[in-house]
Amino acid sequence: MQQIFNFKVEYLLHYTVLFISLHKDILDMDIETVDKFLKEFKDKARAFGIIFRIDRKKNMQALLDLEISAIMREKIIMSLTVEDYYKGPTEDKLNYMGELWEFGKSVDKKEVYIKISKGTGTNSPICVSFHLAERKIEYPFKNKK
Repeated sequence: MQQIFNFKVEYLLHYTVLFISLHKDILDMDIETVDKFLKEFKDKARAFGIIFRIDRKKNMQALLDLEISAIMREKIIMSLTVEDYYKGPTEDKLNYMGELWEFGKSVDKKEVYIKISKGTGTNSPICVSFHLAERKIEYPFKNKK
């Protein structure tokens, strides 16, 4: 009986550590850090513009689905607030253009998933994803500011 109990405790501890490591970005995040990122992102966007990944079909399809222009998409991104934060930062292992931050925004009562990076150095900030959310987005700072 003791061996079974020890196994269950060890199993539970293992998966608790795994969960925390996978969600460390959310658990360690604070409002001030997200606010600082958004300010830096928007400052760079005003100076250099935003590069959009238009090679991804679902990013272009989102403009049609939402019936918005590319200019409106940029305005939506520039209107992001701390309350829109979803998760991040995570390392950009594909493009190596800095950390990736994830947000959600309601556009005409449809939830939009947005993944952005402020880029590195003097490179333009990037919008990797802008499309209808494929799963529910949790907002850890909604109504907390």
